[in-house]
Amino acid sequence: MEIHMPTGQKDQNKSFLTERQREIMRMRRKNMKSSQIAKILNITRQDVTILEKRAMANIQKAFNTIQMAYEEGLSVQVEIGKGVQILDAIKEILSAGDRENIKIKSSIPEIFTILKICHGSNIKNGIIQKGTEVSILLDGTLNARQINE
Repeated sequence: MEIHMPTGQKDQNKSFLTERQREIMRMRRKNMKSSQIAKILNITRQDVTILEKRAMANIQKAFNTIQMAYEEGLSVQVEIGKGVQILDAIKEILSAGDRENIKIKSSIPEIFTILKICHGSNIKNGIIQKGTEVSILLDGTLNARQINE
């Protein structure tokens, strides 16, 4: 179930970006000009520019935070290449947690589900078709994302 926040408010549990910032960034990805975006959203071009700059700054902060967490040993990164069997990927994740003395909160079926959600149709016959980066936080929480190789 997706929760829709009022435009302009941050969904604190998911993103550093407001819904409006995300909207603008999606439109930018479609190569829309500030004037077009402003007209559609009924705001000024200056507002579009300000919101876009804030979004980019927040994205950079998010990347910096992840990098800092990794460098400070606050998370463990596990990179899984394409072509890996999903069960081998799960073993790799669990082994990384064991090596770092982190008790992973997720069960094997839950890790399977995390990888399945991350990849969707990019798992064929039990083989992950694209690379994956899994972060293991010190509390045992897992985060996974697809990476382009």
